[in-house]
Amino acid sequence: MAQNKQELSVVTYMCPSHPVQLYELILELLEDALGCYTTLQYESRSPGPLSDRPDPFSTGKADLAFMTASAYIKLREKRNPYIDLLPVTPVFAHQMNVENKPGYFSDIIIHSDKKAHNVNTLLDLRGCTFAYSDEESLSGSKIVLKTLKEKGENASFFGSLLRSGSHLSSAQMVLSKQAEWAAVDSTTLLYSKNYMFDGGKDIITLETLGRLPPYPIVVNAKLRAETRKAISNALLNLPQTPQWKSKFAKFGVIKFEANSNVAYDGPPAQVWAIQNEKLNVRYY
Repeated sequence: MAQNKQELSVVTYMCPSHPVQLYELILELLEDALGCYTTLQYESRSPGPLSDRPDPFSTGKADLAFMTASAYIKLREKRNPYIDLLPVTPVFAHQMNVENKPGYFSDIIIHSDKKAHNVNTLLDLRGCTFAYSDEESLSGSKIVLKTLKEKGENASFFGSLLRSGSHLSSAQMVLSKQAEWAAVDSTTLLYSKNYMFDGGKDIITLETLGRLPPYPIVVNAKLRAETRKAISNALLNLPQTPQWKSKFAKFGVIKFEANSNVAYDGPPAQVWAIQNEKLNVRYY
């Protein structure tokens, strides 16, 4: 009977950089595969649980959450006892991801007009106005700082700085010429260009940085083991279900693949550790 169905409470912190429709589709898949009900909470103010209040795992308000790698790394550092990593992650299409592996990239984007001014590499952007999502974003700021440091540069490389609040807003700032360049999550452009003016044809990817660690799917530590396994299996079986696979392809999702905490150690931790470069931010 309907009243006996399990209900999963799901939170996404990935919007608006990712379309909320992607996470609605994931919930549809889980309802179909698990025979359960789901509810989706949309939190766009933070890439992970808000720091000024109890996280939804400790209060039992979230069974499953989609968040950024940086937010998950922060929760791990705090040794949050209420979370576990679901051992599965989405794999997105990208021109650099020829092997269809987990992880994503940071696309350095400019307006097509910049090409006329002999801008051909990242270092040609010295002194230009830079838009980024937030200070703790691996793809929006940290990997840029790390790359510049490796090239002998530091935060003085930037001209004006605009904290946009999301990768989507960063891309829109470049398109409208409010910013001269931005570093954005590589999956953001894949879908959102379809809804930009002229299909976003004036946005050019100058360089691609990364690979960055996979998108973590986080579960409440109290969620039953059989439910976790059922969720993982439903996602991992996506390539074997043509109907669902075609629906996910619209958002650039090729498949789901195994994931583990090893993916957030080593090089990802080094990117996360770029804390010494401070940005003098002008808020937009």
